[in-house]
Amino acid sequence: RSLYYNMFDKNKLKKISLFLFFIMFVYSGISKIFNFSKKVNTLQNKTGLPHQINVLGMIGVIILEIIGSLMLLFNEIYPGIIPQYVNKLIYLSYILFMIVVTLLYHPPGKAMVPFLSNLTTFGAFIYIYSDKFIK
Repeated sequence: RSLYYNMFDKNKLKKISLFLFFIMFVYSGISKIFNFSKKVNTLQNKTGLPHQINVLGMIGVIILEIIGSLMLLFNEIYPGIIPQYVNKLIYLSYILFMIVVTLLYHPPGKAMVPFLSNLTTFGAFIYIYSDKFIK
C-alpha cells in the first residue's frame, strides 16, 4: 500500500475528526466548572426555572461535555469496552442538548452565525449517530 493510502486511512481520519470535534465540548465543560455561578445565573435568566433546577441542568451539561465526550473518544481508541447502548445514549443526549441550547441561547433570527453554527453541530451529531448506529 502507498504512503498516501496509509496516511488517509478512513478509520484514522474518523478518529482524528472525532477528537477534533469533541475538543470544543471538553473545553466548554471545563470552562463551565470555572464559571459555574455565572453560567447557572445566565441559564436561570433564560429558562425562568428555579435556581436548583438550573444548577442540576448545568451539572448535567458539564458531565455530558466532559465525561460523555471522553467516553466517546475512549470508545474510538478501545472499541467495545463501553457498551454500545451507552454510546448511543450519549450521542442522543448531545442531539437533545443541541436542540435545547440552540433554542435558549441562539434562536433563529436573533444572530444567524451562532444559530447556523449550532445547526451545523447538530447536523454533525445526526451524521455521526446515523453512521454509527443506523445500518
